[in-house]
Order: sequence, then C-alpha cells, then structure tokens
Amino acid sequence: MQRYFVEVDNDVPLLSEEDRHHIIHVMRMKVGECFEVVDASLVYIYKIESLTPLKVQLIEKKEEDKELEKDITLFFALAKGDKIDLVIQKATEIGVNRIILFNSKRCVVNYEKKDITKKLARYQKIAKEASEQCHRTRIPIIEGVIELKDIDKYLSDINYVAYEKEVGSFKESLSLMKDKKSVSMMIGSEGGFEKSEIDFLKEHSFISITLGKRILRCETAAIFALSALAYEIEK
Repeated sequence: MQRYFVEVDNDVPLLSEEDRHHIIHVMRMKVGECFEVVDASLVYIYKIESLTPLKVQLIEKKEEDKELEKDITLFFALAKGDKIDLVIQKATEIGVNRIILFNSKRCVVNYEKKDITKKLARYQKIAKEASEQCHRTRIPIIEGVIELKDIDKYLSDINYVAYEKEVGSFKESLSLMKDKKSVSMMIGSEGGFEKSEIDFLKEHSFISITLGKRILRCETAAIFALSALAYEIEK
C-alpha cells in the first residue's frame, strides 16, 4: 500500500498538490483503493471515495514500530556524481535517522554556499520518498555541509570512522555499541582520509574501524557499514 508523510488534522490528511498528483496521475489509484498516511508515527489508512475532487474516508488508525532501537547517524563525505543520492536512498531504507554531509581534505567536489540549500532540499525529498517506499514511520534529517573541526556538535553516544588502514575485527568493534542509545558511522570520500584527519577524529571520540580486507567505494562502504550496524542492532 502506498504511503505518504502528511500532517493530519482531526483525522483529515492535509495532502499537498504533489501528493494528490501522485495518487491520481502517478499511482493511478481508483475509487475504493486505499493508501496510508504517517503523521507523528501514527499510521492512518484512507479509502478513496472520489477522485474529482479527491475525497477520502478514514478506515483505520494504528501505531507502528518499524524503526531501529538505536538512533543512527551517517556522516558521509561529499562525493561526485549521484553517489550522495544513492547513499541517502539506501541509508534511509536501512533505517538511518540522520545523514550529515561533510567536507574533508580529499573530497573531489565542493559545494558553493548558494547551492547548498537547494541541494539539501532535494536530498531531503529523496529521503522522504525512500521512507515512503520502505514504509518507515519517520524521515531521516539531512544536514550539512559541515567541516570536521565542528564535529563535536554532532556526536552520538558512540562514533565510528571507517579507515582502510585500520586493523582489527569490525565485528568486535560493533559489540561496543551494545548499551548505547545512539551511534554514528563516518565514511570518507573517494580519496579516503588523510592520517591527520583520522588522528583528529580519534581525539574527538571516534573509534577507527576496518570494513575488511578489500578497498570499497565510498558509496559501497556506507551501505555495507550501515547494514552491519542494523544487523547488530536487530539480531
């Protein structure tokens, strides 16, 4: 069943023109079909009574718990092409609550300040659509672009940074988050991190971890690391 994140007022969904267009012209729903609306973690099920104009009837209202038991933040370095789009979509599906874009010394792209607001709005829309698709009850927050020197403002209870030169067991490192309520995972850019950056992050509560013997692309590393976190949380 199609899901939308919409404010509900006295059991009436305040659908935007974009949502109405999606229901009628994209999904091509018919009279009698149902869709879901999420507002403040409550799920409302509506049946379409009329298409022109669009009128709906509330069928059911319920609570759902589809979120991870820990709040996950992904720190993802600026990357070229559509890699950020892909990572936001997949991180949302995995269950991340916050995605923070950051700049580092080896980033191959850099956003102009005038473009950041527009890009963040588009990224937030990607997260919204991914949340609807995978039937989450909340939409991740997209923030950035921050500098590493400001990292203390965004820390979780436990914070990991993936570093290809690190040694040790990834599995054992993940066991450290057992009693924590929030966890962060930081993934570098295509060029990785400079050692000075890793040293700085270690001095600011980050635990350097390995993602295995192979060198992963930044987007692959993000999806792999987040999947491991989600598995560890839900096992």
